[in-house]
Amino acid sequence: MIKPLTSLRFFFALMVFFHHVSFVTKGDSVFLKKLYQNVLSEGFIGVNFFFILSGFILTYNYQEKFRRGLVGKRKFWVARFARIYPLHLLTLLLSVPILCKKIWIGNKIFWGIRFLAHLFLVQSFIPIKSVYLNFNRPAWSISDEAFFYFVFPFLIGWMIKKDGHVKLGWTLLGLSGIPLLMWLVPENLYHPVFYVNPLIRLADFALGILLFNFYKNNQNQVTATYASAIELLAVLLLIVFFMGHTFIPEVLRYSVYYWFPMGFLIVVLSYQKGMVSKVLSNRHLLLLGEVSFGFYMFHHLVIKYYELINQQFFNIQNDYLSIGIIFVATILVSYLSYFYFEKKANRYLKNKLTKP
Repeated sequence: MIKPLTSLRFFFALMVFFHHVSFVTKGDSVFLKKLYQNVLSEGFIGVNFFFILSGFILTYNYQEKFRRGLVGKRKFWVARFARIYPLHLLTLLLSVPILCKKIWIGNKIFWGIRFLAHLFLVQSFIPIKSVYLNFNRPAWSISDEAFFYFVFPFLIGWMIKKDGHVKLGWTLLGLSGIPLLMWLVPENLYHPVFYVNPLIRLADFALGILLFNFYKNNQNQVTATYASAIELLAVLLLIVFFMGHTFIPEVLRYSVYYWFPMGFLIVVLSYQKGMVSKVLSNRHLLLLGEVSFGFYMFHHLVIKYYELINQQFFNIQNDYLSIGIIFVATILVSYLSYFYFEKKANRYLKNKLTKP
């Protein structure tokens, strides 16, 4: 485990959480409206970080195992399926009651197709917002992750066999094609193509694989003397990029714009030699990092259930209080899910699916 990166997952999940508190734009607080428009709405970049980190961590955990033949494709796929699918299925089912009225009066066949797309984690391949952003909205990124998990053994196998300079050249060539493609795709398709489509977002994942190999080949280059300064620089660099996002077209911010600061932050913290790494290695932050998957998967459902319950029974108008209630509820649900559902479901599926 690379402790600082585990803890960092929670902070980027929190960014996605704030991106989804869009109800503040309808409230009375002028400050919250401006804060959301200029800062919180940009929280969608948390997903960018997760895709890059996913490629990095999977390579960290599995590259040598694949190289030595200690793990095969089936064992890898079972491990990843057991990690993400139980929680995805649970949150998918929990999202149905929220939509039951729309389902009842809507086209049953179309709703059935949407549900099946989410059930089999292929919704992100369908460039229609009413499909990939339906049911539990954050699950589109899990659809992308499932695709990344499928291709990962093949990517690693290719990178192991290829000469280092050749694989680097081909990968960089593939990554450079994303900005060029932006000139060809119509603006109304920017979101489904560049932010959601797994074939395009595979570039973020591949970047994570490259970053790990850079980290592995340069582990002795960062000394403890300058580590804290470099870590602070990495944090400040991401902040600078974030603060300057208003001057950058949204299509670039979907992935390309944040590649450098996020990649730099991941690599620098991986060395675990500086002050920022020490802070992020705190056991309480590590626990938040461990439950961050549940936090990410549950937060939008908690927001929707809160809005329904609040409208029906409490009519709380204070958006600050609403955000606080939703945050605390999401944290509690995430902890319960991690210890009493995710870990047990993960263990059960691994035992069942790895038996001869």
